[in-house]
Amino acid sequence: MQKNRFNRNQFLSGTGEKLLLLVLWLGIVLSRAHLIMQLVFLLVGIIILQWSTPNNRYRWKVLFVAAAFIFMSTIGLVLINGKVLEGALMQFQVAGSWWSITEGSVEYSGLTALKALNGLIAIQFAIYCFSFSEALAIARTIYLPCVFIELIMLSYRYLFGVKKSVQEVMLAQRQRLGYVGFRSSLRSFSTMLSAVLVKSLRLSTQNYQAMTTRAYQGVLYSPHQWNKSSGLNLLLIIAGAILIVCLSLISF
Repeated sequence: MQKNRFNRNQFLSGTGEKLLLLVLWLGIVLSRAHLIMQLVFLLVGIIILQWSTPNNRYRWKVLFVAAAFIFMSTIGLVLINGKVLEGALMQFQVAGSWWSITEGSVEYSGLTALKALNGLIAIQFAIYCFSFSEALAIARTIYLPCVFIELIMLSYRYLFGVKKSVQEVMLAQRQRLGYVGFRSSLRSFSTMLSAVLVKSLRLSTQNYQAMTTRAYQGVLYSPHQWNKSSGLNLLLIIAGAILIVCLSLISF
């Protein structure tokens, strides 16, 4: 989780506000099949991401790669296999089978792609606006089993050790010209994976030994962070969600 930038602002500074916005965001986006509403959510989501992390370019790389994968995956929904359809936008025959593109299939494919993309933006919003302590507090609030919370905490701490091991091994390989050619790059990359695996197993053993020497009994301490929410902001979020749902019911 990234450092919470919303704490500088009065709006969306409380944990409850952000959680309510995320739940309503995902609920409306995944349940409403309205093309204009999905486009509006896409525009608003991009604006929120830009406002929350203006200096982070990595979010756009993830979004562009995911968008390409989503749209390539939904291309197959445009095609309808079967007999010749009247009123189709396009029809062609391949290996004795007719394939058609209709207005309904194009709309369904676009809605599916927009729903997936808006859901991804909502998840990115959660990653950037919730701190790790807030995420653990929410997990305890919804009564997530303690074993899962422990796994999340251990995995989160363990990732930094793995990342450091990868950086050290790749730095040593680059200094020895291990990534000059294609064959040397493949050989160095496979060697790096095996070395990181061995280092990771050793690191996990050392972490467990360090925890047991500090009286670890299956419970890890983590600060409980739940920022106070404003009642007015909660009402504004609910009113905005109701307004968007009502507008999606209007036929244009």
